Amino acid sequence: MKIEGMQQLLLLLYSRAKQKFEECINDEGNKFLKDEVSISLYEIVIIEKDIKIVFSQRDFGQYLFEISLMLFDGQKEIGKYLYIENEKEEAIDDSLVFY
Repeated sequence: MKIEGMQQLLLLLYSRAKQKFEECINDEGNKFLKDEVSISLYEIVIIEKDIKIVFSQRDFGQYLFEISLMLFDGQKEIGKYLYIENEKEEAIDDSLVFY
């Protein structure tokens, strides 16, 4: 696999993960999240961590992108956000954890 030329795709994946994080913290059903951290949810600093490509053992035409974001309060890491989408750019799952 050639990594050259993938920079645009990786930037796009990080951008979508950040957008999904914003949607998550703005969701009416997640209002309780504001009580989980000591700062405003809108002041959280998002740092791109990594992207993993997970292939199916049986079908290499199907795969998942796992995009990890680290969440900081400005000084220390306070949580992580994981966004997963498939090769069709469909959202599969996400996870938000505060420490």
